[in-house]
Amino acid sequence: WYQRRVRVLTEKVLQDIFGTADLYSVLGVDRSATGSKIKKAYHRKSLELHPDRQENEEDKEKFTEKFQYLHKAYQLLSDKDRRAEYDEHGTLEMEDDGLLGKARTPDEWSALWRSLFKPVTKEDVVKFEGEYKGSEAERGDVKRFYTQFKGDMDKVMESVMLVTFEDEDRIRGIINQLIEDKEVSKYKAYTKEDPKKRKRREKTGKKEAREAADTLNDQSSLINAIANRQAQRGKQMESLFANLEEKYCQPSKKRKRK
Repeated sequence: WYQRRVRVLTEKVLQDIFGTADLYSVLGVDRSATGSKIKKAYHRKSLELHPDRQENEEDKEKFTEKFQYLHKAYQLLSDKDRRAEYDEHGTLEMEDDGLLGKARTPDEWSALWRSLFKPVTKEDVVKFEGEYKGSEAERGDVKRFYTQFKGDMDKVMESVMLVTFEDEDRIRGIINQLIEDKEVSKYKAYTKEDPKKRKRREKTGKKEAREAADTLNDQSSLINAIANRQAQRGKQMESLFANLEEKYCQPSKKRKRK
């Protein structure tokens, strides 16, 4: 399957694979996005679609195809002239090998993906946590999730990256300031929360901390411990690592074209 040449990049192919025929929507950016934003979006999306994250061959095959066409979309939008032409005409007219060239094997696609990023290290994790906590980025996340979940602190604490039960007073301080500054509304779910809910969060948090402490012996166990804790919070794990890798996995120098 991987050895056959992939289909021509057309609106129908994009619609079939991504549910949208628009290249900007495939990458999750606005049409006014700068080249830098398009590159960041491509890196983030490639993390989501990377085939090596899939456990069975069927899913790996499916995500390989998605990654291939994500790569195609990025190459077009990262080319100033081709992007201008696409913006003007809104159509995709290109040869089968116009963006991908020869067909690639799974290992070749994995190598391409890995060439974009360097491994995440223990130091990266610690540094990211130190820079994120107390930052404007964290404040923005707290504001977004507080508003999105209408003051439900269970969901807020599950959604903000890297927080533990020990951070709740600090997170509440951020929320209280946002309310005082009239940046967010007062939600009953927040102001009238049953104290038992917070106690349950604390109990769960302490249990997670004990489990994590048992495995904090080396670099891999640190990352795994964070992953295990975040996995229990659903989508938070993917958010954590997507942000970590987006921030610290800088693209390596491009190879010179032959």
